[in-house]
Amino acid sequence: MKNRSLPILFKTITANFLNICVYYPKMVYMSNHPEKFSETEQYDYCLKMIKLLIDASRVKVEATGLENIPEKDGFYLCANHQEKFDPLAIWYLFPRPRQIGVILDDKACHRPFIREVCKLIKSQKLHNYDMHSIVRNFNEITQDLKDKQNYMVFPEGGYEKEPKVLGEFRPGCFKCAQRAKCPIVPVAIIDSYCIFDKGYKTTKPLQVHFLKPIMPQEYESLKTNEIAELVKSRIKAELDIYQK
Repeated sequence: MKNRSLPILFKTITANFLNICVYYPKMVYMSNHPEKFSETEQYDYCLKMIKLLIDASRVKVEATGLENIPEKDGFYLCANHQEKFDPLAIWYLFPRPRQIGVILDDKACHRPFIREVCKLIKSQKLHNYDMHSIVRNFNEITQDLKDKQNYMVFPEGGYEKEPKVLGEFRPGCFKCAQRAKCPIVPVAIIDSYCIFDKGYKTTKPLQVHFLKPIMPQEYESLKTNEIAELVKSRIKAELDIYQK
């Protein structure tokens, strides 16, 4: 599949080269010496870099439904996945001073910038072919949710598909939320693939729609595959409205 992200990433880097030279080394230093900084300091600086990247790329990012984010922390945000830009857009829009971590494939955590993001912001890196590691990750995520840590996850597992086609949601992604008995917040990401199709010329904003949370009492009697289908159906209904 053609790598649509390279043109806009190249333009972003060249247009903002000076700021990268100034700010990125500190990001690397903080990620390599976390003991010298508080979790809030690490999160805030990482968020500063994410905002810098998005603003420099001239991508319009819009949010609707922020009022649907639960007032109490310890919720599980589940979004569809169209591009590698998606988690950055959620961090960009997510209301501060609240924080949200991420669950992602370990393979994505070794690229420059993303590597530092995963160190500075709470992340769970899944090794998909190591079941013992995955079980350990899921146990940690479950406990984190109980301890009021928020997480975002992309149950499709990737975006290497037709951009407007919603992939299958992996049932295993919902086991942590089921065990922690926490709210699940469906999120519909709309038109994020467009920014890498047309780069700076795109006029379409990347939309992030936070939908009404699914509370534990709504899914407590369901199996994980049924929860996956429930969340997917909520997101698909939103995509069908806005994504033609």
